[in-house]
Amino acid sequence: MAEEAGKESQKKKKKSIFLILIVVIVLVALGAGAFFFLKKGSSGPKNIQAQSSSYESVLNDKNVHIKTIPSMIINLADQSGDRYLKISLALVMNGKEKTKSGESSGETLEDAAIKNAIITVISTKTSDTLLTLSGKEELKKQLIKAINNALGEDAVKDIYFTDFIIQ
Repeated sequence: MAEEAGKESQKKKKKSIFLILIVVIVLVALGAGAFFFLKKGSSGPKNIQAQSSSYESVLNDKNVHIKTIPSMIINLADQSGDRYLKISLALVMNGKEKTKSGESSGETLEDAAIKNAIITVISTKTSDTLLTLSGKEELKKQLIKAINNALGEDAVKDIYFTDFIIQ
């Protein structure tokens, strides 16, 4: 009987050691996962700092001006056909701001060419693409290229989205 009691206590010890070992393994795995998650997320502030210095360089550059493009609502290329993008832009334009030469409508041929380029590029995009950060960055690059092609020069240096709503 004493032997049976000893065997049972050994089994209980083995079970408790096994349970403790499992808990330790789970805790180590959770700790490693948290470490990698936090390490991956730490690249965000670096990107924000890089963008911040980019904004400062634009603000301090006297050879550029900002051209605002008012809100536009553009159909997206989603299969359902019922998705829209409301967008407003601030274009960082190279050179000094051009004065308007007394046109009655207030809109220039340059404005029309810029809006046409914007509509042409955006109307080929889907909402799924534009909802991602990489999709927005790619859109900026394509808009800069399209607007510069439309104006026939390197007019646009950068683009800032001031309004970006997908419905």
